Amino acid sequence: MSYTNFQENWFIFGNATPLGDDVIRRRKNNKCKEAGVKVIRIHDFRHSCASLLINNGADITLVAKYLGHSKIDETLNTYSPMFKNKLDNIIGLIDK
Repeated sequence: MSYTNFQENWFIFGNATPLGDDVIRRRKNNKCKEAGVKVIRIHDFRHSCASLLINNGADITLVAKYLGHSKIDETLNTYSPMFKNKLDNIIGLIDK
C-alpha cells in the first residue's frame, strides 16, 4: 500500500471520505466468523484490552489514564470484579 498521496485531512478509517457506519462492524463480524471466535461488540475490545492489562499486573492508575478515564474511580468501579482474584491471592499469601 502506498501512502504517497496521503492527506492530513483524511479520516482515520477511510481516506478522503469516512467509511460507512456499518463497514467496520461488518468486517469485524466477518473476520470473527472466519476465525471461529465469538462475535463481540466493538466496545468490547476496549474492555478486553483493559482486562488483559489488569490481569497482567498493569498499574490501575495507568490503565485508567490509557482508557481516558478522568477519575480512577470510573476504572475501579467498572473493573472491580477482576480484583476479587487478586484479593484471594493476597489472602493466600497472608495465610502462608
